[in-house]
Amino acid sequence: MDPPEEAPLIQLRRAESATTVSAWWQSKSRDVLSLLTVLLLLGIGLGIWVYGTLPTSDQDEHPHEYALSTDRIREHLTKFLDIAEKHNNSRSVTNGHAASAEYVIAQLQAHGDCDVHVQHFVSPVWKVNKEPKLSVGGSVGTEYIFETDFQVMRYGGQGATIKRAPVAVVDNGGCIVEDADNVSGKVAIVHPSKKCTIFEAAFLLEQMGAHAVVFVRSSRYKYPSRARVRITDWKEGDPLMTIPVLSVTSSVGQLLKSAAPSIHLDIETDTSIEVVKTLNVICVGRTGNASSTVLVGSHLDSVAAGPGINDNGSGSASTLEIQLTLARIGFKPHNRLVFAWWGAEEDGLLGSRHFARVLAHGWSNRWTADEPTGISWKDIALDLNFDMLASPNYISLVHNGTDAPDNARVGSQQIQRTFEAYFSRHKYPYQVTDMVAGSDFLPFIDNGVPAGGILTGAGELKSIDERREHGGLAQAPLDTCYHRDCDTLLNINIDALRRMSRAAMYAVHTLSAMPNLRGFLAGESQF
Repeated sequence: MDPPEEAPLIQLRRAESATTVSAWWQSKSRDVLSLLTVLLLLGIGLGIWVYGTLPTSDQDEHPHEYALSTDRIREHLTKFLDIAEKHNNSRSVTNGHAASAEYVIAQLQAHGDCDVHVQHFVSPVWKVNKEPKLSVGGSVGTEYIFETDFQVMRYGGQGATIKRAPVAVVDNGGCIVEDADNVSGKVAIVHPSKKCTIFEAAFLLEQMGAHAVVFVRSSRYKYPSRARVRITDWKEGDPLMTIPVLSVTSSVGQLLKSAAPSIHLDIETDTSIEVVKTLNVICVGRTGNASSTVLVGSHLDSVAAGPGINDNGSGSASTLEIQLTLARIGFKPHNRLVFAWWGAEEDGLLGSRHFARVLAHGWSNRWTADEPTGISWKDIALDLNFDMLASPNYISLVHNGTDAPDNARVGSQQIQRTFEAYFSRHKYPYQVTDMVAGSDFLPFIDNGVPAGGILTGAGELKSIDERREHGGLAQAPLDTCYHRDCDTLLNINIDALRRMSRAAMYAVHTLSAMPNLRGFLAGESQF
């Protein structure tokens, strides 16, 4: 179809309109693009502001916790188990402890950031070689059952065979010389007294000529005692018992006392006490304020009965990896960090006691002059103690700072609050437990240095209420392999190890980074 007569005019008008729009866009395009650019930049800025007001992740706020590798800690534990398997399945001071110390030293020298020192001392090691025997002759003839009726007390002398020994009942706990004037050549029967320690009583009776000592336990205890008959803060040169020292139940003791004039005792023990050389490993940081030193300690030895992978491989491996991690990420503390791996804890905290005795009281043994540590006691602001961090049926436990003596109490309470802040932030359940004995914090609080720590429990039973709060098994020990040969890698609760080692890292980092640590420990500021 042909177009109508007016088509050329319409086409001309359309061309004029297109030319007008193109000219307008060319004149306005720069303004439009500028406006769009401004809007885009405003949008980006608003997004950045909004993002900045949102809470950051816990990993962003506490990177040191998350830098700590549980897998690396487990590698250290694997090495500790390998060492134990080559040393009678034990890392005690007479078995694999020295090799464990060599491993820690090698790791620190290769990957750590500290000056490594070794502190030597001696420890008495007591051993039962053969099951003892106790029997009564005379008018009441009885052979008693080991561990049910009687027990050989730890450090209760060297082995002996005693036949038909008469019995002497000693009053006042054996604490008074005049009460012991009739014990020569006899077995002394004694009720312990608060007037003196069991060692003081037993040693006095030995000096007075007794052939053996039998302590009668209180009726509130079902079984005889395995307490140490030794000076608590034993050091080189202090005496040790040489005659047998036994404990009997209250019922057995009452029978022996009532029949004393007409009976005699047969005692056979095969025990030994050997004084051996052992050591602490001390890692002194190279940066930070030395006058506000944060000391981080864990015992490295195990009992003779097992490899001690939870007790206390878990604590000492965590302490090692914390040091190595801080070195790896280049952390520079405001307050100097000193790490310690104590020896002979299982023999009565002897490593940490030696450290405190040397630094706090200037005591010297035959090696002290050749082993400077670069630390003075007055520079130690606090002690952190990590002992058993991976119990299989665990409860997260924080030491109670209120238990510390007056001159260390406020600082210990502040350390407790530091750990509590970690558990509260993560909403992890925890309990406060006593801090009166049983681990290496003791020589510090006893000498005025605030201390604190965390742990996951030993042989105590978990209650039904604790099971509801913490999970696990009720009416079962927190660690069924405590001080046993089954304390291997299979005894490690990895979740507990991760949680507790990160709590340890949090406290180490927080306290070592604190600008006014001494003021914080004095209660001048709250956590």
